[in-house]
Amino acid sequence: MPSSTQRSGALRSGGFSVDFFRGIRFRLVLFVLMLIAVTTFSVSFIVIQIMDHVLMDSLTKRGSAISQAAAIPAGYSLLTDDRLALDNLAAQIKRSQEEVEYVAILDLEQGILAHNHLDRVGDTLSFMEGEVQGHPDGFVITKGLHKGIECLEFRRPIYFTEQHVGNVIIGISTRQLAALKTSAHQKILLVAAFVTALGLLGAMLTSSIFTRPIERLADGVSRLRRDEHVGNIPVRSRNELGKLTHNFNKMARTIQRQKTSLHNYAGELEASYNDMVRILAAALDARDNYTYGHSARVARLALGLADKLALNTEAKKDLELGCLLHDIGKIHVPDAVLNKQAKLDQDEYSELTKHPLLGSKILELTPSLRKYIPAVKHHHERFDGTGYPDQLSGDAIPLHAQIVALADTYDAMTSSRPYRKGLSREETIDEIRSCSGSQFNPELAELFIDVVLSTPENTADEMMPAEYLCAS
Repeated sequence: MPSSTQRSGALRSGGFSVDFFRGIRFRLVLFVLMLIAVTTFSVSFIVIQIMDHVLMDSLTKRGSAISQAAAIPAGYSLLTDDRLALDNLAAQIKRSQEEVEYVAILDLEQGILAHNHLDRVGDTLSFMEGEVQGHPDGFVITKGLHKGIECLEFRRPIYFTEQHVGNVIIGISTRQLAALKTSAHQKILLVAAFVTALGLLGAMLTSSIFTRPIERLADGVSRLRRDEHVGNIPVRSRNELGKLTHNFNKMARTIQRQKTSLHNYAGELEASYNDMVRILAAALDARDNYTYGHSARVARLALGLADKLALNTEAKKDLELGCLLHDIGKIHVPDAVLNKQAKLDQDEYSELTKHPLLGSKILELTPSLRKYIPAVKHHHERFDGTGYPDQLSGDAIPLHAQIVALADTYDAMTSSRPYRKGLSREETIDEIRSCSGSQFNPELAELFIDVVLSTPENTADEMMPAEYLCAS
């Protein structure tokens, strides 16, 4: 039978006595370990959920933006029965977006009018079955399977003059999204497990001085959970507790890098949105044989004036896109009016003057484009109140609209048409000065002239609408 000394030695084998497991030190170590493990993995889980939500939301917004951008030109092409334009639109979207699995434009009976696979044209397309999210104006997002691949299907009605004329269907694969999520999950969980393991070692070796460092770590975790910036927590020692703090800093940097990546993804989404606006503007300009590139030139001139006015970066971005979209209402103007090789008669001129109001109505369809309405709707107002559509005068005319009016007028007057030659820069400047105070804000007009004189002469060849010319 073993002696009491032997039993005591057995209980102490491994370097820990029974009292250690019953004492406050062990309980503190156990509590701290549980706190680190639960907190770290809870934060990791929250970060993973937030990241998954943001990634899915970004993909949803991207698909929505693509479908919206496709619906506008598709509506016009459906009205004109331009099947070639529809096929080209579907092919361009598929080619420019790597994740797009299929693009289809349907009539009201779900017949395929255009598809990125031309052999599908004329077939009937069944809508994807799966989880459906309904949105205003009939916009539907469905999550399901397409040929065994998980996809999001974006179904947006095509409206033209408030009439439902068809549907745009775009399927986007979630494969790249799933790969990003899996990689991020693994890294976050690996760092969390590493930090937890170091937390155990640090708690066991330095439990007597563990309280204060744990408070600093808990504060860092709380700030990380609130999505606040987490700087490096000071490392007060070189032992395991110091390593724990150091690795927490590593985890925070990893999470913040993931956050930065999400912001970059959002930036790419915004760039894609801006590119779609530029493509749309170029497509609108191309409808008129003599105005290709007009909107881009107007934007360059307007940004020159914006620099003179010291507008901030955000205002200049809005101004640029407002310039690119300023003639979007001309999508409703018949080609016979836009491409007429003689001066417009009264009825044709009246038809043309509707485009600012029509453009504003188009932009009202999408919340993200409504901020450009003032520039689009009012760029034909006059400083003396005789413009259109609302006869605004003076400072009641939005600043962006006044800037667009000057740039638009200059580019129009210096551009040639079959029935008249464009004016020279000097002649155009004289004309703008003669219209200062009647058509244009005098202060803006002089600043704009400074911009023109510091810019190489433009040899653009565009129309000069009659409404831009004022009596001398």
